[in-house]
Amino acid sequence: MEQSEQKLPFTVICGRKEGPSVLISAGVHGAEYVGIQTVMELSRELEAEDISGSLVFLLLANPSAFRNYTRFVVPEDGKNLNRVFPGKRNGTLSERIAYTIVHELQSQADFYIDVHAGDTSEEAMPFVYFTGVAREEVCRASEAMAMAADTAIRAVSTAAAGAYSCACIHKIPSVLMERGGRGMYTREEVELYKRDIRNILIHLKVLPGKERRRMKQKRVDRAVYLEAEQEGFWYPKLKAGGTFSKGVLLGELKDVWGKLLYSCRSEYDGIILYQTVVLGVKEGDPLIAYGMIS
Repeated sequence: MEQSEQKLPFTVICGRKEGPSVLISAGVHGAEYVGIQTVMELSRELEAEDISGSLVFLLLANPSAFRNYTRFVVPEDGKNLNRVFPGKRNGTLSERIAYTIVHELQSQADFYIDVHAGDTSEEAMPFVYFTGVAREEVCRASEAMAMAADTAIRAVSTAAAGAYSCACIHKIPSVLMERGGRGMYTREEVELYKRDIRNILIHLKVLPGKERRRMKQKRVDRAVYLEAEQEGFWYPKLKAGGTFSKGVLLGELKDVWGKLLYSCRSEYDGIILYQTVVLGVKEGDPLIAYGMIS
């Protein structure tokens, strides 16, 4: 078993007034740059005199993936960090990182915001996940956090293995946020993301002020997540955030000779949450996620 060590960079801001402790993490996937840049900047911009409670910023949860431009996984063990929570104290590097986040950071938090983005191979519309599998009061508090973000969509999640899902199961209201991708970030995306997070912190009464929202948010209760059943060439037909009717062709997977391997047609009217936008995919790679708007 590999025993690689990893240092996780973080910033703590202790507010001048009493209040909750909020953990904000980025870089669970090391190439999701919009989220990483947002959290780094926000950790330097917020001032202690404006904060009620404390903020802990985990600036880069997966440093070796960031250094190596690795999609989805921790390169030392090939595991997706967001699939191994709550981790293992003496496991592989991914499992030890997850264990450390749970026991050293989440355990001290009252609320948790996990900031993601589309990976180098993906594009994601701006949206926020909240849990649907924790205790009722945690689900309600998580959805209220999601509703504070200035995004068009909030989506209920039944996942149990991710960082924020693990926190919710341990009674910590949490959300996971998505925006952008393709291995890039823009100034506009970062500023909008910072506003989303500030809105949530205002909702939690950690920051003063009034929430700033332009979007009329809608809820997704049902979603489809498709992965490639074999390697091939992926041709998406719409863009992230695009809406469609039942039966519409969303993408095709072909082989090197152009033979059709798989056609993805929508099961219902919906919206594309995120999708792969690179040409080549291997077996098990995500292709597309779309949801039904309530």
